[in-house]
Amino acid sequence: MCTQRVVPPRRPIRRWLAGLSLALLIVIAGCKQKQETAAPGQNKLAPVAVTICHGSVTDILPRIALEQGYFTEEGLAVTLNDMSDGRRAFEGLLQGECNFAVNGAPPIVRVDPQKTNFTILATVLSDDDSAKIIGRRDRGINQPLDLKGKRIGVKKGIIGHLFLDLFMMKHGLEQSEVTQVFMDSDKLQAALASGEIDGFSMTNKMIVAAAKDLGDQATVFSERGLASIFGVLTTRTDIPEDLQTAPQVLRALVRAEQFVRSEPAAAKALLLKAYTFSDQEIEDIWARTSIEVALANSIFAHLEDQYKWQVERDLTPALPAFPNYLTVVSPAYLSAIKPDSVSVNSH
Repeated sequence: MCTQRVVPPRRPIRRWLAGLSLALLIVIAGCKQKQETAAPGQNKLAPVAVTICHGSVTDILPRIALEQGYFTEEGLAVTLNDMSDGRRAFEGLLQGECNFAVNGAPPIVRVDPQKTNFTILATVLSDDDSAKIIGRRDRGINQPLDLKGKRIGVKKGIIGHLFLDLFMMKHGLEQSEVTQVFMDSDKLQAALASGEIDGFSMTNKMIVAAAKDLGDQATVFSERGLASIFGVLTTRTDIPEDLQTAPQVLRALVRAEQFVRSEPAAAKALLLKAYTFSDQEIEDIWARTSIEVALANSIFAHLEDQYKWQVERDLTPALPAFPNYLTVVSPAYLSAIKPDSVSVNSH
């Protein structure tokens, strides 16, 4: 008797294999699609909140980076906090009010660099006509020597104070011949308007505002090159999160600098809206200011000169040893992004 072997049909196996292949293709395609939508990805992560404190118009590049969306593209949600002067901005950084600050040299040299947890990442502008003196014509102030015997307001230890000292020295006025009235910078304009003081020395933004208030009764003294200012970008070294976001902040600022160079008219229009300045005031800023993200060796001479002035005027106690500001500079962050702009060696 012949036994016939029954061969099971192959169609179900083929159908199963086909189904498996299709499922694998769907999974692979799904993974690929997920990767492609996530890649620009990194934007789907919650942005890191960052506050940048600044004084006067030292926020030119941060302002452009904010308005152009460069911070957002770096995964940052940035708030710009105008502290009215650089000293408050730097103090805000040290007190934890902000993650970064843009300030001048005077507040930096008032602290001991060996005992204060901060570092310099870059300079974001330099201005060789950064401060001026405004006086009231109805108080007899028409020329520099008319400051003799007058009450001139100034915030102690900032660039306006340095400019007033140097201006008086250049025009032969002794310290005893002018009464320097120390007050917070946000009180100066009101004090001038009320007649409490006869004039004040401050950065351009406040001088422009006060001159508008006084109209034809305003006398403004300037002296280009007498007291330059650097907008110095600083952050804390004892807060890891701040150092981790430093590259993102710097990349956004470098992009803002490139925008200033390639689209100057658009950059001026943006700032015109942000500052409510006149066209002429914006042109003046462009003429006197170098808007660049850099870290040059010249920052050390600038800091040392500021330190010497502060000590000579008894504005800050002399440190046991002359400060070495090389120890508070971190060039590696900017070197990785814009190496040609860094001439400071690592410490």
